[in-house]
Amino acid sequence: MTTDEAPPPEPAKRRPRLGGCLPRIVVGIVVVIAIIVAIGFAFDEGDNADQPISGFDAGNAEAFPTSTVNRYESQHLYITRMPDGSFIALYDKSARQQELHGDCRVMFQDTQGAGTLEPIAGISGAFVEDCNNARAVWRADGTYAFGVGYGDLDRFGTSINNNGDLIIDTSSRSCTRSRGVIGVEPFDITRCGTGD
Repeated sequence: MTTDEAPPPEPAKRRPRLGGCLPRIVVGIVVVIAIIVAIGFAFDEGDNADQPISGFDAGNAEAFPTSTVNRYESQHLYITRMPDGSFIALYDKSARQQELHGDCRVMFQDTQGAGTLEPIAGISGAFVEDCNNARAVWRADGTYAFGVGYGDLDRFGTSINNNGDLIIDTSSRSCTRSRGVIGVEPFDITRCGTGD
């Protein structure tokens, strides 16, 4: 049996690709990154975006009447709405009690005066610390007035979110600390942690 048929042609040899699979992997990564960036731009609202709450949401800011002091016992803070509509959030433990590791908390008393400090229009009363026969007083905005104490009450940052809620930044606060001996000048105004 003779065949005049020619042997089948040899398959053409492929040239090896430079880099193997690496170019395909790189292209795949670039495509995935491009998709993620495109989704980010599609949903980005910039300054209009609701930011995550960092602290305590005290509720609708407009619900706070001006010239009032509001206590939030479980958060250990007071919120004073000033006559001009601004907010001041105050920690309920004095610098002295913090430095001495005391447990005494300030209380707002409607009938307490602030000594020689000019009163705040429309707000009667002051913060009082009355512990172990030691009394100290702060005006409704947290300014130290008189007594066995020192420094203004610690302040938390405040802001109003896009929903109109008052947000108290409890992650840190301004505070007064003795530079040397506790309770003796000089004092520094610094940043403190969340408190207790």
